[in-house]
Amino acid sequence: MKGLPGIRRAKSSPPWWRSRVSLVRLLISAGLAYPALACAQFGYPVRPLTIVVPFATASGADINARMLAKQWSEMLGQNIIVENKPGANGAIGAQAVARAKPDGYTLLLGSATTNAANYAFFAGKLPYSAKDFQVVATLGAAPIVLWTGIDTVAASIQEIVAAARAAPGKLTCGAGNSVTQVACEVFKKRFSVDVQTVLYKSNPQSLNDLSSGQISYAFTDPSVAVQYVAQRRIKAIAVASDKRLPNFAQTATFAEQGISDFQISAWTALFAPAGVSADIVARLNEAARAAGALEESIKLRERSGSIELSWPVAQAVEFVAAEIERWQRYVRQSGVAPE
Repeated sequence: MKGLPGIRRAKSSPPWWRSRVSLVRLLISAGLAYPALACAQFGYPVRPLTIVVPFATASGADINARMLAKQWSEMLGQNIIVENKPGANGAIGAQAVARAKPDGYTLLLGSATTNAANYAFFAGKLPYSAKDFQVVATLGAAPIVLWTGIDTVAASIQEIVAAARAAPGKLTCGAGNSVTQVACEVFKKRFSVDVQTVLYKSNPQSLNDLSSGQISYAFTDPSVAVQYVAQRRIKAIAVASDKRLPNFAQTATFAEQGISDFQISAWTALFAPAGVSADIVARLNEAARAAGALEESIKLRERSGSIELSWPVAQAVEFVAAEIERWQRYVRQSGVAPE
């Protein structure tokens, strides 16, 4: 798909979800959801599931996980527990799931950070690897955005760069994960500016400091910034995509501001520990895709500026593998290194 490197749509006509939305709604109205029927016949699940979010509450991953938990509790007939394990660019939560029993009851709400960028960014230093996980389902993707505080005079990329050059070493860039840290570093390298990168456990923490004037600017996906924008605490400067976001239509892209080849996207996906049975993975994939087609999921994507990534297991696996390769190439070529 243009504007999101490595993302390709499944070939289907008509779109699979049109019929599935109607089916899910019909079955839910009758007190039965399609995934629940399939899982009941299979004998899974028979107890609560846990979705580990490797970032803090209110992060984009956390928002997605809590909506999915609500939907799955109805679809699967079991409580879905969301457990936040933030820290180390998501490595703490990812490691916990990698070491969990592969029985389908512990899942990771993974991302471009935990399950792609980290492998290249912290090569040889992570307590987990790609082979420790089974891809269950891709969920959604969104380009990241450059933000400043609402009272910041700068209103464009060029003005931020000018301010950084006028005061070497004084400006700061906030980053709450590997993807946004890479964005900070690439921005500095692209414009040859002396700016300090400030690392946080999650993107909402960086936006909190941005809104109070503690840092100069920050990169995050739009989903975690919506509430700050609504409260007029931060403002969008540029979108790292080849086209504008519908919910931030007034914000120009990097390309429109004369900066070519600056496209960085964040995505989320579900992962299970390696070794989970193919039957369980297939049923969770179906449940995730059905949840993604529900009206509340569609509205959340519209608010957050993201797109749905809804594929069968094989294509989800292919997507993640391509993203891992892309981030390895990106980090290697850019020379970006963790601080």
